Amino acid sequence: MNSVFCKKSSDIFDPFMDHSESFLLDPYPTLEGLRSGGPVIWSQRGNHWLITGFDEAHNILRSKSFNKRIEDWKHPNVLMRPVLKFLRSFNKQSIILQDPPEHTRVRGLMNKAFTPSAVHRLEPHIQQLTDGLIDEFISRGKADLIAEFAFPLPVTVIAELLGVDAADRSRFKEWSTLITASLRGSVCPYRAAVSLKATLELRQYLREVIATKLRMPHDDLLSALVQVQDSNTEQLSEKELLANSVLLLIAGHETTVNLIGNGIKALLLNPAQLEKLIADPALINQAVEEILRYDPPVHMVRRIVADSQILAGHRLRKSEAITILIGACNRDPRIFDQPEKFDICREHN
Repeated sequence: MNSVFCKKSSDIFDPFMDHSESFLLDPYPTLEGLRSGGPVIWSQRGNHWLITGFDEAHNILRSKSFNKRIEDWKHPNVLMRPVLKFLRSFNKQSIILQDPPEHTRVRGLMNKAFTPSAVHRLEPHIQQLTDGLIDEFISRGKADLIAEFAFPLPVTVIAELLGVDAADRSRFKEWSTLITASLRGSVCPYRAAVSLKATLELRQYLREVIATKLRMPHDDLLSALVQVQDSNTEQLSEKELLANSVLLLIAGHETTVNLIGNGIKALLLNPAQLEKLIADPALINQAVEEILRYDPPVHMVRRIVADSQILAGHRLRKSEAITILIGACNRDPRIFDQPEKFDICREHN
């Protein structure tokens, strides 16, 4: 690490550690500025590496030299380290925080219940829910996209898929907001405590649902997962079942809410692209891929260095943390022509 790099590292805006309303409204000028400093940047404030380059992120996510033991990250505030370690202990069995062989085993067990046929059976019902939500506001000519469509659609589908009561969706939203708040690097002890309370409440809710499924199984995902757990050969432990049920319920709808909101916003701000899609609905798959690139629903993925190595000229030491800035990587001009342009006909996106 050269001396110039060290001087600059304490001055940069760190999207994981720093809160800014203007950044949330439009993160891309800031991300472009970060990327101009190189594809790999050290943030002293966050005590982690920031990845802004597409190829570098791609290699990290596919390499066994990086793992998901993010609880090993040392928060810059030493008082927060035990707090976050305790908080994250409840989700260690989630597949998004597991490495092989545990990840392989748990994902394999979940796939026995989460079959393609089970998902395909939902398609007519999802279309019915979609049409019903639109019918409720189409005559008015306007709607709150998030409150009246983007949130209720995926959370209802996920709830029905799992076999929990979709009428509790307001509780899911509240729990989700409080739990995901603890994922920020700037979280304080009070917010961490509130997040822990929400986590425990949601886990207790799901524990009661699971107990009911054991007594009276139905044709839903949780019933199927409970049966996997109850088998005599391979089993999901109660901790694994709870952690991944929380994951499916929260992450399953959060990402879709953000995708719908970001996608509609991009289309409305680019009317020529919207007209193309209306004229040719077959472009929808390409359009979704471009929305995911242009304004992704998730902006950060975190990893831990498993083996010391050199990346983009910088030495990454074992146990150091890495935060991949997806929004920056997806607009890397080394990979994408005119990356700031929203183009639903873009190839290789």
